Amino acid sequence: MSTTRMSVLSKDDIEEVHAVSLRILSEVGVKIDSPSVLEMLGREGVRVDIERGIAFLDESMVSQALGDSPRKVRICSRGGTDFSVPEPGVHLISPDGQPPAVFDVSTGSKRPSRLDDVVDFAVLCDALPEVDYVWPPVVATDMPSKKSSWFEFLATMTHCAKHVQHGAASPEEAQFQIEVASAIAGSPEELRRRPLFSDVFTPISPLRYDQGEAEAIVVLSRAGIPLVHLSMGIAGSVTPVTIAGTLAIVNAENLCGLTITQAANRGAPVIYSSFSGVTDLRSGVFLCGTPEGVLMDACAVEMARHYGLPSCAGGPSNAARTLSAEAGYQTMMTAMGSMLAGADLMVGLGGLDRAGMMSKEKLVMDCEMWRWLERLGKGVDMSPDAIGFEAIKRQGPSGIFLSDPHTLKNMRKDMMIPQVTGYHASGEPDYTRDDLIEHAKKKTKEILATHRPPPLSQDMADKVGAVAERHGILLPGGRQIFGRA
Repeated sequence: MSTTRMSVLSKDDIEEVHAVSLRILSEVGVKIDSPSVLEMLGREGVRVDIERGIAFLDESMVSQALGDSPRKVRICSRGGTDFSVPEPGVHLISPDGQPPAVFDVSTGSKRPSRLDDVVDFAVLCDALPEVDYVWPPVVATDMPSKKSSWFEFLATMTHCAKHVQHGAASPEEAQFQIEVASAIAGSPEELRRRPLFSDVFTPISPLRYDQGEAEAIVVLSRAGIPLVHLSMGIAGSVTPVTIAGTLAIVNAENLCGLTITQAANRGAPVIYSSFSGVTDLRSGVFLCGTPEGVLMDACAVEMARHYGLPSCAGGPSNAARTLSAEAGYQTMMTAMGSMLAGADLMVGLGGLDRAGMMSKEKLVMDCEMWRWLERLGKGVDMSPDAIGFEAIKRQGPSGIFLSDPHTLKNMRKDMMIPQVTGYHASGEPDYTRDDLIEHAKKKTKEILATHRPPPLSQDMADKVGAVAERHGILLPGGRQIFGRA
């Protein structure tokens, strides 16, 4: 079976990126705003400038951390569908993560996202088979801002049975997540064995970790939670304007993240990640959906493979502000780049406006796009059965294969049957309506009206409810979030 792949870097290029990254870490250093994390690194032998808050990582420290990092990471769920990455042919994808806005297709406008949107997205993701894991797609802006992400985590864990990927801005939030997931898993030990969630940590490029995230890394590492070290290089503003210079920063930040993780807990699961792009030098804003961003993330996937680490890349992304042709071609291009580079995990379904806004309908539309790309990535089955010489012999010159047994046997194995594209109403087209958008609107309404995610057992609900009450993550009047779970 041949598979479809692309590569960007030569072996010499990879070695050069690694060498420059080591120079950055040892000569420039990384600023870490947490005295306790700096002290921990110092005890491990890292050279630390406490006054300036900078850690200088030499090659031996990085090499030890690389050697201690597991080569496979488990991605598990309360619904029982578990994955191990990397594995041949396994490419997992999630929605975009936590912008503060939703595109309302009924009004054609942008509005602040709310907790009920978080729940709707969780239900949609639970129902859509193309979604493999779920980063809570929007911010609950109607909840207290200091703890809105706590509400988002709890709502997604209780309204979706798939693996949840989130983030933690403090050690206290990290502990809350561990307590919730342990209540669902059965115990902290069972959660360590089958991690139901993972967390994303994004350094402040270039080369800085704030105190809360740095300390959360330590808490989660010690609990055995997979950590995604996601570098967001933005060429021309927080990283060099060139792809090569940005890649050097991305790689250095990933190596630093996994060094902190392994210093906290040798053997803790880590995932190498990049969701990078360029600065619009006319306005200073971050652009998604550019060819340079595709190349940056593809190169990062190749660096992860060089180190033998699982990878997560920015997948479908775009700068469009509505459901438009721009959204479509940029989403497909960026998702195809990460898929063909061989990323183990990807992020971005349903996103719009430079990852600043989500659309429920676009999430449904992107799932159709993803089915196409999954088929593309599988490549070509060249087995004798697939070639079907006997069928060719049966039909002979001028034959028709529509009714041949070979067609019936192989059509679902070898063909991606479109759910939307390719099926249009007969007659003259209505240029004021887009068939794909209309399908997405209809399917979104249908899912939200009928789908019910697997509920928590009564025992789980009682334990999760106690955790939520202890941390004050309750709706007005002291109600629990589990209304639709």
